[in-house]
Amino acid sequence: MLGKLLKHEIRQSGRSVMMVYIAAAAVVLLIGIALLAKITWLSLLGNLILGLVAVAGVLMTLVSVIKTFYDTCYGNQGYLTFTLPVKCSTLLFSKVVTCFIWIILSLVLGAACGAMMVLNTKAMADGDLAGFFSIFQMEEIQALLPTKEMMISGVAALLANLLLSILTFVGFVYFAVTIANTRPLQKHPKLFGFLTFFVSYGVCNAIGTKLTYSLPLSLVVTEDRLKIAFTAMDSGEALFAFGLGGTLFMALVALVMLFVTGYIMEHKVNIK
Repeated sequence: MLGKLLKHEIRQSGRSVMMVYIAAAAVVLLIGIALLAKITWLSLLGNLILGLVAVAGVLMTLVSVIKTFYDTCYGNQGYLTFTLPVKCSTLLFSKVVTCFIWIILSLVLGAACGAMMVLNTKAMADGDLAGFFSIFQMEEIQALLPTKEMMISGVAALLANLLLSILTFVGFVYFAVTIANTRPLQKHPKLFGFLTFFVSYGVCNAIGTKLTYSLPLSLVVTEDRLKIAFTAMDSGEALFAFGLGGTLFMALVALVMLFVTGYIMEHKVNIK
């Protein structure tokens, strides 16, 4: 049943963002044609549009996952959703996983668009399509690249931080939307949902920021490895250091909020 829920959720939330991916593919094709035909102004226009597509992809994805959660649980589809023969916890889990998938895809799209813009600029500077590939062969660029170990450690640290950040966003948003659809607040769900999110996130983020710099727990990237250090966020000999106190605190609060969200969906929510 979980598989069917995920399939439905991905289709439901993907309808509004799929056009962004189609637009990105069309712009990449346009840039390729411009480079082959050596039309500089068209390449520049392609870069501009690609940048807008990257930003739109992230924003539309965030709006889409929030809107889909609201519509399918507390809008016109709410009665149908809550009559499905599954627990609310399973239903919520499917929505969280779907949200993770689409947000990660939107960030991948943004990174791909950024890389394409850089390569397009390099190709225009070189005057031919070979500029796409020559950037990887430049000794100056290769000298600036970190070692393989550093890259693996850095990417692992960034991915861990990214996943915790997405969990935090999902937990706070779903909790705010759900609490705003309980009977005392349901007259103005959007207003109370907005206020609940920003107040709860603002307060918890202030506490998290304090913990980031004061709690003796950091994720440290050195030249050859990734390690957890029981010290406050201080780079020292490290190339990068991420304070874990605030991030873990926010993620823990988000998990608690998701648990509470599931309980409210099961017992307290008031469907229109």
